[in-house]
Amino acid sequence: MTRTKILKLFLGPAIIMVCLSLLQFSFRPTAWVLMLALLASYVQFLRTSKTKVMRLIFVAFLIAVFLPIDVTLQNVPGPPRFVPLIMGSPTDEDVARAERGEVMLGFCILRGNEPRWVWVW
Repeated sequence: MTRTKILKLFLGPAIIMVCLSLLQFSFRPTAWVLMLALLASYVQFLRTSKTKVMRLIFVAFLIAVFLPIDVTLQNVPGPPRFVPLIMGSPTDEDVARAERGEVMLGFCILRGNEPRWVWVW
């Protein structure tokens, strides 16, 4: 069995399963986009046996999952900028700061790998 066949049969699906488990651990919109690109590059790899693009997207995915910053699609008042992300149950002061666009409110469930800053526009 050649190296390419082993990669196609075992390593590719294993990488995708690892990526999906990391996405369960850390919800990041940027990582989801890269996961879709990784799936597309895996399909391309199955047709051409070239791994360069798939490897680059996998590394970018890992970086996106563990960076302390992320991008949000929510619209907030003010110019585009980085704002802190508040996770857990927000206080009344946190809600008021979020309405002014000073912070971003995250989910109530903490997973342990949330970004500290988000890019808002």
